[in-house]
Parts: sequence; C-alpha cells; structure tokens
Amino acid sequence: MSKYLVALGVILGVLIVATSFSYAAMADANNVKEIHKDATVGCTVCHPEGDFKSMNAYGQAYKDGGRNVEAVTALDAQDADGDGVINADEINAGTNPGDPASK
Repeated sequence: MSKYLVALGVILGVLIVATSFSYAAMADANNVKEIHKDATVGCTVCHPEGDFKSMNAYGQAYKDGGRNVEAVTALDAQDADGDGVINADEINAGTNPGDPASK
C-alpha cells in the first residue's frame, strides 16, 4: 500500500509543477490577448518551438519590458526578430514575432 501512496504522491507532485508553469505563462498569453483580441497566442510567441525553457527574441524583449500589457504595447511597433515585419502585424497574422523564419 505504501508504494502506491508514494507513486501517487510523485504523480501529483509532477502534475502540480507542470501546471504551475502553464499558469505562469497563461498570464503572459493573456497580456498579449488583451491587446490583440482576435489573435491566436501560443507558447511559441515567446519561446522557440520545442524549447520552452528558452526565450526567443520577442519573449526576451517582453520579459525585459516587464512582462505586462505595457510591454506588449511597447513592443508592437518594433521588429523583435529583424525579419522586416513589426511584432503587432506578426501576432495578428498568426506568425511568430520572435522567429525570423516566420513572417
């Protein structure tokens, strides 16, 4: 019986840690959605595809700007990834403002 309780405790611990990361990022996604209401906002707006521990150019600029709605607004007219398309246009088009290959 105690092996099962330990296993259950480990599983619950992993779930709590995993969801806490999701909820932390949810506030950031909501900040972007507050300004870009019709945009589809996912993790790759701020993180490289498949590497959610790192930040892409937009994510780093957003973090440096304070991780709030004001940071999103301040970044809108900029081109974080240097691909010639401003961040606001990329977010509204569903492309990635932190990835120069996505425009």
